[in-house]
Amino acid sequence: MSAFFLSAICQWGVADTRCQATATTEPVKLMRVIDGDTVELSDGRRVRLIGLDTPEIGYRGEPSEPFALAARDRLRELVVAGELRMQVGEEAEDRYGRTLGHLFTANGSNVEARLLAEGLGFALAVPPNTALWRCQAAAEAQARQQGLALWGVDPVRPASQLRSGGFALIRGKVTSIDRAGKQLWIELDGPLVLRLRDTDRQHFAGLRPEAWQGREMEVRGWVIERGSRRPGRKPLLLPLEHPGMLKLLTP
Repeated sequence: MSAFFLSAICQWGVADTRCQATATTEPVKLMRVIDGDTVELSDGRRVRLIGLDTPEIGYRGEPSEPFALAARDRLRELVVAGELRMQVGEEAEDRYGRTLGHLFTANGSNVEARLLAEGLGFALAVPPNTALWRCQAAAEAQARQQGLALWGVDPVRPASQLRSGGFALIRGKVTSIDRAGKQLWIELDGPLVLRLRDTDRQHFAGLRPEAWQGREMEVRGWVIERGSRRPGRKPLLLPLEHPGMLKLLTP
């Protein structure tokens, strides 16, 4: 049983107490909310919230994904008034120069967990910023059980139907497992392959990926379109970095 599944069965009441800051926080002032998981502070910093991914807002005539505007509007409600504090992640910036951080309201409530508990985002664990992933996963699990917002429209995509990159929640069956150098390649039915590097195996204690052949699983994360289309090479890649990115569905 995956660590993600174990965490997901926790109740939100428990998660609420555990989603408190785990390191030093700083007071911050909000300038504006950009979307459901990104804000701009009065000091000019853009903050990408840790632990969740919300649907994308459409720009330049493109349609917004379902619940993208609802997530943005709810985030505005949560942060627009009162004191805010931020815990910067162990990895402090992403590749776009945005600060990676957790936001907390005056009563210590974690903003990301609130959005997850209302079904307005997907929980996501990306090392090394995983301090709150267990309680955030539990918040999502409650929303999923209740069929709230995103979970009322079944956002899980069959692996065989994937066609492009971007964040996705995917269900598929492991069709082959191969080792190449210091990484494990786990192919699912359809165009997707998972890559598990030996350097990330430390996060998967108690799990045996080599034994996943034939098992159904649910995985989540950012799917990458691979540049080369060599014969026999899956065109889509999802780097598997943390057990919070997967749930094993069959024994």
